[in-house]
Amino acid sequence: MLTYSVPPLSPYVTCEEYSRITGLNESTIRDYVSKGKIIIKPKNKRREKMLINMVAMHEIAAREAVAVLG
Repeated sequence: MLTYSVPPLSPYVTCEEYSRITGLNESTIRDYVSKGKIIIKPKNKRREKMLINMVAMHEIAAREAVAVLG
């Protein structure tokens, strides 16, 4: 079981906020979302703002760290 010593500040962030946090530009983020590299909250409406699931992204990062570090 994985545990986090530093949880994400928010469970979901906008594309703009994710860009600020990671340094990636928004077009790269949208490309990664379309390729499945970045996990988003499912939208209920077509024009709803895209929200990136930070809990899922932290989980992926933790699993990658365990795989590398053992």
